[in-house]
Amino acid sequence: MEVGETVKMDSKGRITLPVGVRKVMGKSDFEVELADRSTIILRVLKDRHELVEKVKSIKLVGSRKRVQVDAATVKDYFGGIKY
Repeated sequence: MEVGETVKMDSKGRITLPVGVRKVMGKSDFEVELADRSTIILRVLKDRHELVEKVKSIKLVGSRKRVQVDAATVKDYFGGIKY
C-alpha cells in the first residue's frame, strides 16, 4: 500500500479504495464523516448494531422558550410560502 495514493471520484460520486487499504481494513461497512470541506473521515464499523446504538444515543434538545412557537409564524418570519 502506498502512502498518499491518489484516487478519483466517478460521475456518481463513488470512490474506489485501493486494494492495499481494503486488505488492511478487512471490512466493507464504513461510517463517513465530513470533517471540513477538504477532509473526509472514513471509519470501519464493527457491525451494524454499533451504528444503531450510536444513532439511538443522539439526544436532540431545544430551547424551552421556543416550545410553544407556531411553525407557521417562524415560516412567515423567514420568508416561507404558505399554500
